Amino acid sequence: MIKRIAYILVIVCCIIVTVGFFRYNPTVIYEKKVPTSAKTIVYLNLREIEYNILCSFLKHPLSQLDFKKSTSKKEKKKTTWLDEVEVPPSLFFYTNEQEFKNFFISSPIVVKQNFKEALKEEGFAVKNVSKTTVYSKGVISCVVKGNSLQVLLKKHKGAQILPQLLSKLNHENYFSQNDLILRRIKDSKQPIVIGTLQGDFFEFAADGGGLKVQGELSEENNLFKSFKATSIVSSMLSISGKLNTKIVADRLNKDFKDKFKKLTTLSLDSVISKWDGVVEGNLTSFIEKLDTIVTYEYDDDFNKIEKKEVQKTITPKVTLEFQGDGLCSYLEEKKAIQKVDSEDLLTLIPLFTTYSFCERGNLRFTSVKDQRLTKETDESNKFYFSFNVADYKEKDRGIYSFKNKYLDRVKRIQLSVTHNNQ
Repeated sequence: MIKRIAYILVIVCCIIVTVGFFRYNPTVIYEKKVPTSAKTIVYLNLREIEYNILCSFLKHPLSQLDFKKSTSKKEKKKTTWLDEVEVPPSLFFYTNEQEFKNFFISSPIVVKQNFKEALKEEGFAVKNVSKTTVYSKGVISCVVKGNSLQVLLKKHKGAQILPQLLSKLNHENYFSQNDLILRRIKDSKQPIVIGTLQGDFFEFAADGGGLKVQGELSEENNLFKSFKATSIVSSMLSISGKLNTKIVADRLNKDFKDKFKKLTTLSLDSVISKWDGVVEGNLTSFIEKLDTIVTYEYDDDFNKIEKKEVQKTITPKVTLEFQGDGLCSYLEEKKAIQKVDSEDLLTLIPLFTTYSFCERGNLRFTSVKDQRLTKETDESNKFYFSFNVADYKEKDRGIYSFKNKYLDRVKRIQLSVTHNNQ
């Protein structure tokens, strides 16, 4: 029985390799895919992604198979809208800051005859916008013309499909494969690539058991300013760098700024104007403390009864530093920093006591009195961020715990920007 299974696996692998040789070396067509009005392009090499999945199966075939006994009643396979799509070798998504600013628009995709019916069965809402039928569900919208589909992905839930947007889906001018932005994408061997007209370029690739993103930032509209970043390897979370405060202020929308003011009574624009962009901080651990709380109650005979309750408190051991002339005085003026029992405290965080220290243009917040950052200068980077997700989620962090399905398999997130914007 075991030999039979082994022979079957060998035969299947031989067939997959033979067919895959021809399937995974397709000619990618770059012409008439992305209009010249696009400012940012996301390229998905679907055949390369499929090839990586295939290689994973060939390396570990037994781990990919399900040996559980099937139920006596076979369930009828449900057809989805993706089953009615002719999957292309590659796919482009593009956007800009004008007519497409709230969406990522896909290059045309060929669909099958029953595609529209499949959308309706999947619960896509149908709406006519300027004589164009639009199918929408969540952040996904579909515009179908004949057997051609374009997918519109919303950047935020409130994005609306307007007639001006739909009119711009019919293009006359497209990038050619000789244009710089597409030439760099064409030369890349990675399954996911992002490029911008300003010169930003990023490649996404599987790296062992992780996902690696590498590339370069353009000088134009660079978020990260020149700085000697520091890092602390033992920290759960660490950040160090100097941000372009003008870009930060421009990228934060009005809704976010209004929520910040409602929560803190502070103007976010005023805070940013006092800040020079330097931020350094780390979260090293959590301090757990057991406190016995004594309360008293009276019984029916008015006898005093003592009750004891053990309460567990969890406090993050965190330090955060900012730089900026006038930042400290502004927060004091707005009563965000107040003196309580001879201690300067940040009153905006009611979850734990936050000590505040103003020192020659530097503003430091700590959850432990007199705690300072232990800095290790990293000569190669001007920005550094690290989050040890596995360490953070190892134990119950009380009210600071979080659940996120996208981070369930993530162990560490790390981002660094070198002095030459790599």
